[in-house]
Amino acid sequence: MIVYVMYGEDWDPVTRTVVGPIGPRAAAARDAAGAPYAVILRTPGRPQPVAVLHIAWAHRPAGYLGIWAYDDQGRRTREIDIRRLRPDRLFLRRLAQWRYGSPELPEFAGSAGRVSIDLHPDGTSRRVSEPRGDAGPARHTVARVPEDRSWEPVPAFGEWGPVAATMTGDRTAPVELRTIPEPQGSPGVRGWHPPAPMRPRHLAEMFTVDSRFTPPPGDRADRYAVRRVIDAGLLRLPSGCLIACDPYGGDADGAPAVFLRPGGYRVEIAVAAYPVKLPGHWRPVEEYVAARVVVSQNPTAYWEPATGPGQDVRLLRDGEFHGFDVGSGTGCFADASAERLLSGKWASDVPHEQEGITVRRDPVNGAGLIAFPSGRGDGSYPVWVGRDARGDITCVVADMLILHRAEIVRG
Repeated sequence: MIVYVMYGEDWDPVTRTVVGPIGPRAAAARDAAGAPYAVILRTPGRPQPVAVLHIAWAHRPAGYLGIWAYDDQGRRTREIDIRRLRPDRLFLRRLAQWRYGSPELPEFAGSAGRVSIDLHPDGTSRRVSEPRGDAGPARHTVARVPEDRSWEPVPAFGEWGPVAATMTGDRTAPVELRTIPEPQGSPGVRGWHPPAPMRPRHLAEMFTVDSRFTPPPGDRADRYAVRRVIDAGLLRLPSGCLIACDPYGGDADGAPAVFLRPGGYRVEIAVAAYPVKLPGHWRPVEEYVAARVVVSQNPTAYWEPATGPGQDVRLLRDGEFHGFDVGSGTGCFADASAERLLSGKWASDVPHEQEGITVRRDPVNGAGLIAFPSGRGDGSYPVWVGRDARGDITCVVADMLILHRAEIVRG
């Protein structure tokens, strides 16, 4: 089997050309430096590629290799998401496949059948099968995957034969690779990027009174303003292990955790408001947009995600995050040793509550819990750790994601 190899920034399925073509030497230099580039594999007589490889070995938090297979109509039919979790080993993060019932069906059409498998380094995997697409039920199964099926050595530059054989479905025929030095192409901009997990936004502005925001189209409001920052009290952390979770019997064991010096820390709740027009007047409606534990007064230089046991940010896909799940409309910051409080037993014995904020202490060990409304209710919410220029923790923020996609109003 003859396979043509071309290098560039990307592939344009409309014009059927390489975007920003580069020669093999330039591609090899990018590979060695970890810079992003694309490999296009084609067979003679076929206008669409067999596969397009997107490579960025130096990407953070993990090196990336993404492979897309194309059909005769130029639709993507298969995705392989691979992460470089070790210097010499690649981990198969995800497999996905789409089945189109007719040549006219658009790419990723809702009626297309699809299967996806997400894998994890501990050997577990989750498979979701939707043979009728959106029109039918989804079947979820969990299984274990042998290590030799999820880990592979890092291929040397130019060793694209196994990929071509896998994408064509013919693993028996020998593959003859023929590199096209600098193919005809278009000077367009690269259309792909390595997976980018969710990044924090507006964390300082959400705790600055009078900060104004413009939400994205479709939001319930056309503008927001931070109206106040509530002092929720002192959170006692005798163990020094701060967690964020649902206080009503949530998964405290799997919650994001941050280790601080044992002691007491101030908790603040940011409240933003938007106007609602009523007969004869406007009324502001308030929403709890974020909560934070203040550790120091030093300026925050950068942010990093808080994670729980078994969570690995290197495996996140575009826009994903590790956070805490809420099923009661309430989140909390708590000391991990406050077992009695985290079991939800405090709910019927609340001595003090203001504006939906509850402050409790375990009578046995003094461990604290401060609960607050979780923005617009149930869901999953990220936790961010702020650090100063020396790397010391300045604060820990639970973002309710109400203003995450909004834009700051300057001036």
